[in-house]
Amino acid sequence: MPDISDYDKLDYDYSTYWEKREYENSAEKHILNKIFNPKHGNWFLDIGGSYGRLTSTYYNSYNKPIILDYSLKTLQRNKEIIKSKYPNVELIAANAYKMPFKDNSFDGGLMVRVLHHIEKPKTYIKEVSRILNNNSTYVQEYANKVHIKAAIKSVLKLNFDIFSEEPYQQPKRGSNEGTTESEKNIFLNYHPSHIKKLLENENFSIVKKYGCSFLRSPFIKKLLNENIMMFFEIIMQDMLSWSNISPSIFLECKLSKSEAENIEYADLKDVLHCPDCKGDLNIDQEKAICKSCSKEFFKKEGIWDFRVK
Repeated sequence: MPDISDYDKLDYDYSTYWEKREYENSAEKHILNKIFNPKHGNWFLDIGGSYGRLTSTYYNSYNKPIILDYSLKTLQRNKEIIKSKYPNVELIAANAYKMPFKDNSFDGGLMVRVLHHIEKPKTYIKEVSRILNNNSTYVQEYANKVHIKAAIKSVLKLNFDIFSEEPYQQPKRGSNEGTTESEKNIFLNYHPSHIKKLLENENFSIVKKYGCSFLRSPFIKKLLNENIMMFFEIIMQDMLSWSNISPSIFLECKLSKSEAENIEYADLKDVLHCPDCKGDLNIDQEKAICKSCSKEFFKKEGIWDFRVK
């Protein structure tokens, strides 16, 4: 199994996934708007932000947003559309395990619909903790392995493994996304207790938990239109988010760093460093060279490529 889901291998266009998922899209944006509308800050990082689906939820709250994604092709394909709507957004291709940013750079961040592709969540959460400021807001979404439909199916089969805290690898269902036909795909569902422990181990405290997409079902979608589904979704988010019955869970987190120095970086070049050795960079308009390890990085069709394995 690869440790990175690389959508560029099959030139996978993630925007096509959302063409018939208006309800899920609206349900997720409703939560993020509630979280980020009251917030204010400087640098913000959308990790796995792809074609900018969620940019509207944080763009007016943070001065300098960055969309980071491992898929360089996705960022290149959508650059003009994103920049026309959100001119202050920077786009960077990079590995979420090795992000090209200095410590304590960001006042906020999120990862939505990506953790299921992260084989090493402990490594990732440690990395995101490194780049966030003290008292920053971070939103972590994950696929919930013990949602009500999965729990009922498992109990009926007398299979109680689902209630363990070990991540559940979903079987392949025809969509390779970031893998080839011959590879196993990374698609992990997580137990809420497992994610909570990983976050708390890196000094994140959970401010609020939100259940999401309570009505995610092809059958319900045939019966109800999006507006009616969202009417009930909002009620269920308000009343049932304490539970673990929804297929998707959002955690609004606050990071506490007792000895962190919050630095106000003015420009993108001030925030960046070498993702491999964390050395300082010499940066011009199209090229960056690490002063320590001499590794070179390039801007490709307007997108900085800082991907390293």
